[in-house]
Amino acid sequence: MQNSQGNYEKVILTLSALLAIGVAVWLVLESQGFEDSLALAQPSAQSGMNPPDKQKVTEATETIRKKYAWTSPARNGKAVPLNKSVLLVMKEGQLFDLLLPEPKFREPMTNIFLTGDLSKSPPESQLPDIFSPNVGDLDADGDGFSNLEEFNAKTDPRDASKMPPLTNKLFLRQRISHDYIMKLVSGDGATFQIQRLKPEPKASKFVAMNEEFGFEKGVTRFKLLSAKKETIQHPTLGPMDASIVKVLDLSTKKEFELVQGKEINLAEYEAELEFLWKKRQTIPGVRGGKTFQLPGLGVTYHILKLEETKAVISPNGKDGKPTPETVEILQR
Repeated sequence: MQNSQGNYEKVILTLSALLAIGVAVWLVLESQGFEDSLALAQPSAQSGMNPPDKQKVTEATETIRKKYAWTSPARNGKAVPLNKSVLLVMKEGQLFDLLLPEPKFREPMTNIFLTGDLSKSPPESQLPDIFSPNVGDLDADGDGFSNLEEFNAKTDPRDASKMPPLTNKLFLRQRISHDYIMKLVSGDGATFQIQRLKPEPKASKFVAMNEEFGFEKGVTRFKLLSAKKETIQHPTLGPMDASIVKVLDLSTKKEFELVQGKEINLAEYEAELEFLWKKRQTIPGVRGGKTFQLPGLGVTYHILKLEETKAVISPNGKDGKPTPETVEILQR
């Protein structure tokens, strides 16, 4: 038993010795390779490098040596310190100083309108997007009026509560005529024949002095007030005697004259209006002398006069009657 144990220990010692010798040989070989890996690469001669650009070197040197004369811009006859910023803009090759009134950067708006009046309390801020070519079409405060419209109306484009009159957004789209044509055909001094040519159908009445009459059944619109004879110049027959009658229009309380053989048009006109505030809205069929409201606002106006290319309106007062204030609404 002791003999077997001694043999086993000898085998283990032999194997350990062989393993130690192998490790030692491996370490020697690794040390030699590590030394080679630490060897530095030797630089090679760079004979192919391009020579420096002498002209650019010269230009750079001259730029460094150049002396600049800094001149302060003047404001109201006084030089502005160089540590103060000045809003300068180049447009189409021209330099614009926006702190000066001229030249104007965005005609017809003034520079101070764009940059804000710093003398006010509190100072005004610069309008957004003043460098945009269409800054005049923009609406800085979102009140439905463009910057240019506010400039023309002399209102504040930075404050939505200070905007131009809403009637600035009201236009006459078209005037619609409702013709009412009458003619005095004949008369003997006591009774007169009066025709209505338009609207259709045509109609004729024999009317006595001070008589009220109309051309529709059951409708009385006119009253014959007086009559006279005068010599008139007929376009083809020359001088001739003709009857002339004075008539009262009971619907309008206005008087007019009918001259024998001549047509007169008592046309009634109707306005088709357009309101372009924030969105396009049409106000149809408003007759002269009648009232209308601005859509969604409840403001009532009275049409005083309706011409072919414009309407004259007046806001109604609390009593429902037109005020002395008048506004011209032009055709668009």
